[in-house]
Amino acid sequence: MPSRKPQIAVVATRGLADLCRSQLTEYAHLADWRLLDRPLEDAEQDARSLWRAGLLDALVAAGANAQQLREALPVPVATIQVNGFDVLLALQQAQAMDAGRVVILTRQQLASEFADLQPMLSLPLDIRTYQQDEAARQLLRTLAHSGERVVVVGSSLIVSWAMQEGLPGVILYSAPSVRRAFDDALEVARIAHLEEIKRERLDCIVQTLAEGVVAVDMEERIETLNPAMAHLLGVAEEWATGRRLSELCPPLSLQDVLRSGEASRERVESVGQRTLVTHRLPLIEQGQQTGAVLTFQDASSIQSADRKLRTLSQRRQFRARYRLDDLVGESPAIQRVRELARLYGASDAVVLLQGESGTGKELLAQGMHLHSARRHAPFVAINCAAFPDSLLESELFGFEEGAFTGSRKGGKAGLIELAHTGTLFLDEIGDMPLPLQTRLLRVLQEREVLRLGGVEPTPVDLRVMAATHADLRQRVAEGRFRADLYYRLNILALNVPPLRERLQDLPLLAQHLLAGLQAKLGQGGDTHPVWQAVLQHAQGYAWPGNVRELENLLERALVFHLGHAHTATGADWSSILPELHPTPTSTDPIEATLAHHQGDLQAAARALGISRTTLWRRRKGGGV
Repeated sequence: MPSRKPQIAVVATRGLADLCRSQLTEYAHLADWRLLDRPLEDAEQDARSLWRAGLLDALVAAGANAQQLREALPVPVATIQVNGFDVLLALQQAQAMDAGRVVILTRQQLASEFADLQPMLSLPLDIRTYQQDEAARQLLRTLAHSGERVVVVGSSLIVSWAMQEGLPGVILYSAPSVRRAFDDALEVARIAHLEEIKRERLDCIVQTLAEGVVAVDMEERIETLNPAMAHLLGVAEEWATGRRLSELCPPLSLQDVLRSGEASRERVESVGQRTLVTHRLPLIEQGQQTGAVLTFQDASSIQSADRKLRTLSQRRQFRARYRLDDLVGESPAIQRVRELARLYGASDAVVLLQGESGTGKELLAQGMHLHSARRHAPFVAINCAAFPDSLLESELFGFEEGAFTGSRKGGKAGLIELAHTGTLFLDEIGDMPLPLQTRLLRVLQEREVLRLGGVEPTPVDLRVMAATHADLRQRVAEGRFRADLYYRLNILALNVPPLRERLQDLPLLAQHLLAGLQAKLGQGGDTHPVWQAVLQHAQGYAWPGNVRELENLLERALVFHLGHAHTATGADWSSILPELHPTPTSTDPIEATLAHHQGDLQAAARALGISRTTLWRRRKGGGV
């Protein structure tokens, strides 16, 4: 909106009009002023015409006139207000007129402190109020016939009536009060102008929305609608404005919202050949309902967005989160691992990560992926020990429609296909069944994958990383793992040390993990007592669950600490961390943990940070 001067009208008559006129000279350059020196009814009509023509931003008036104009017109009104200075100035002028008595006659009661001025004055002060004009005129007639030397102080109307009765009068307004009202009018006009700019900007935004929008008043007459809504209704925006929405399109009626004042739930409705998702809301301004609004979205657009979101969500699911710098520790063993991981990350060869469960093998795999040229492509991970054999095959290789009973219509891409251009991470590769090992070997050799039930292989470009807790050489010797697959995997080997071989990293690890746990639990505060307690009680502990077990214990200790920070004793910490005081009968850490939990597989698996299925398979296969 181009900049323009505010349009302000001043409603005043007689003496007040003269006072306002004398002050307008200083304000002429700040606004376009109009002095409406007419009776209130006529001035109100003039102001309404100006407003309808867009030539009125604010009004200035005094006393009851200001209140009446404020109720009659949708325009801000700045009031010329009487203050203590005005009263004193008027009384000073009245005293100079050699008055025997001063009568202040106003429609509204003056503040009580003005009455307290009387003892300070050398002339009697009589403060009167009136409600009806005739009562004021009658009082003035009585004063005129009293024979006293009376000076009347009041509004310009009161002074005019007093002079008609032969009484001298003083207007109860001062130049500073008028200027303050002018300043207020300029400010409200400025704010109104800014609000108009905001309304135009909002209207511009609404006009460009792809969603349909229509707003109605309390009689359901259309006040605003955008092109999308006009197109749906098949009408011109200008023609529709002022017409009832339910008459133009009954299915989109807003009558219920106007009656109840409550928003309605989203609805799926058919209008013509289109299926819409609609929302209905009441319009509330300054605590009062002034209308209602309806918005709609085309169902086909929502469906398209849903498909895009699902695709985006799937891509996010296959993203690496951890970098090599997230591998915490300064021990020589872990520094060597980081060094090799950076070296291997820059390559595109197969990596085989070996180490106990919970040592951070997947973290390293993600870090190497993000350190590689494939960092912007998918990182797809699967735990080969977490699925039944038949399900693992369909998850890895995918299937065509009708490949087996209950298969999804249209088939499904396997994780190998989804890892195209990125990295496929096969955790617990040692637990993969032999038939699947054969199929995986073909993927590595031919760089193509064949879905279950399919006849045409799909080319894939991916890097493979595998991890295992098992001794694959031993499993090859036992006939449980294919030798040719082992040699295909064992190109870049990386052994991840267990926690018991890098105990000097425990303090750093504990602090790092606790920081993450605090964020997870939404808690702050000092965690020093927590990790100190864990480390103190962990002296000589073998950490069979490695870093994962450490994190589990720290989370338990943190939760305990949050509730018992000032009362916990050494005995309390021993009871909350019982696995740190085991009495194993076996040197096998898994068997030791299982013995500690009295054979409870679920509890032992939780303490080790692995699934119950993985624990069962490891005990069955022997070894950690």
